[in-house]
Amino acid sequence: MSFQELMLTYGYPILFVGVMLESEAFLIMAAYLAHRGYFSLPIVIGVAALSSFTIAQFCFYIGHRYGSGFIAKRPKWQQRFTRVQTLLNRYGAGLVFGYRAMYGLRGFIPASLGLAGYSRSRFLAINAISAVIWAVVVALAGNSIAHTAEQVYVQIRQHDKLVILVLLGVGTLWGLYRLYQKPKLTKTEVQPTADLVTQP
Repeated sequence: MSFQELMLTYGYPILFVGVMLESEAFLIMAAYLAHRGYFSLPIVIGVAALSSFTIAQFCFYIGHRYGSGFIAKRPKWQQRFTRVQTLLNRYGAGLVFGYRAMYGLRGFIPASLGLAGYSRSRFLAINAISAVIWAVVVALAGNSIAHTAEQVYVQIRQHDKLVILVLLGVGTLWGLYRLYQKPKLTKTEVQPTADLVTQP
């Protein structure tokens, strides 16, 4: 079942769960469906922000509560935790605010911040603000992309014959060009093969 079918079947609840798993993919699809009139864009933004905020708080809590024992038994995770600590020392609150842009570390960074003893109240406040900003930016971008794609599709539909002719013309010219560029065998290249055939 595709993202669109899931969204149309289960509505906002699947958006809430989907943002936890695939974040942008579900949010962009929901924004597209909002553009088509199936959903309300403000509600889509609110649900996505709440979902992103919730999963980040959960990861932070898990890291704070169980992270030390988990890390102690896994040296590879220790290296990743050290990397997050380095980023935290360098960027401070900026890391907490912008970690959603770091694909692949979105769950690990909040957990590492919890393990590192980062202020719970500060993380909660920054996480809430950044979740809303992230949801607004991604949803509006998805809505804008959907609007632009729809306009382009309408233009193509209105001039479909012209588009087909242009594509055929470009394809023909490309084929002729490739045919012209194809290397041709000369007589000197063919002669040695003929001599080998005639030898007893």
